[in-house]
Amino acid sequence: MSFDRIPVIDLEDALKPEKKQQFLRNLQDALVNVGFFLLVNFEQFGPSTAQLEDIKSEALKFFALPDEIKQECGMLNSPHFLGYTKLGDEITGGKADWREQIDLGTELPAPENPEPLYKQLEGPNLWPRPEYAPNFRPVVTDYIKTMTELSTAFRSLICEAIGLPAGRLDSYFKPNQQCKIKLISYPEKANKEPQNLKEGKPEDAQGVGPHRDSDFITFIFQASEHTGSLQVQNFQGKWVPIDNVPGSLVVAVGQTLEAITDGVCKATIHKVTSPQEGAGVRLSIPFFQTIDIDSRKSAVSDLASDVLRLRDERDKSIDNWGVDVGFQFKPDLVKHPVGHAVFWNRIKSHQDVAARWYPNELKQVLAET
Repeated sequence: MSFDRIPVIDLEDALKPEKKQQFLRNLQDALVNVGFFLLVNFEQFGPSTAQLEDIKSEALKFFALPDEIKQECGMLNSPHFLGYTKLGDEITGGKADWREQIDLGTELPAPENPEPLYKQLEGPNLWPRPEYAPNFRPVVTDYIKTMTELSTAFRSLICEAIGLPAGRLDSYFKPNQQCKIKLISYPEKANKEPQNLKEGKPEDAQGVGPHRDSDFITFIFQASEHTGSLQVQNFQGKWVPIDNVPGSLVVAVGQTLEAITDGVCKATIHKVTSPQEGAGVRLSIPFFQTIDIDSRKSAVSDLASDVLRLRDERDKSIDNWGVDVGFQFKPDLVKHPVGHAVFWNRIKSHQDVAARWYPNELKQVLAET
């Protein structure tokens, strides 16, 4: 049987000795058999209600800025794939995504040596000018710091849930890890304008097309009250909507976590449909915990046989993905560093940026598709 709902995981239970083991069993089931869950009661390690309200407020004010102001920090100006992307400029599954967004990360300098090219995945952010968004940078920086603390603490629980020592995956991370965040605005369907779409008819436009997240794990703050826009594909090809539960974060397994756990944790295909006419703009703020882009480590070798058996039983049940989007790590993490696959994924998704900074690599990608 495949899942037909998204489980809820209560982080407070991990802190109670009498509930810890049941918490780990629930988390294991979510990681292995769903790949998504709703995390509640995370405030001891994660963002407070005030922090969530602050970043929501700053996101709304940013997207309300004039286009020319937002374009000053456009991703086209960044070889690090950081910055603002206007409606229809990101591509997923060969189609334009009908959303505008700004990609940011832990503030780091540009690499001293940009070779190999994947080193360019890390670098400085492009921020809106303070006179237009005076609180934007401090609020976002504070949120990234808090979410990094939450994701680091949660990493140990993931290890325990799949039978590994709490710090078993720490070697995949470096001290000054550049985690990433997106602030995303999805307009409702009534606002789709055909002339702004890269290809296809307006009714074919997607919020974001079916995909698996690239990184280790994603924490999504659904900052508006829309329900059903974010959907997960189960193992029989059915799309399961995720409710917007107040006080929750949506957590998604990324392809990196799936790869380094030898397929035990499952990066599940998901998508976002545009809000219906009259529903207003959907606001989403995902935080992505990345791993060291220089990592060449293969999957961990000390997973218990009973955990591997759960993986194999799950995989036997996958009889229809419906939509399959492939897997970015082929065949494992040894042949190339992690950053290699992530870099080429960025080339595919942000072809306008690639055309400016990496034209030869873009030609190679387009020739292969």
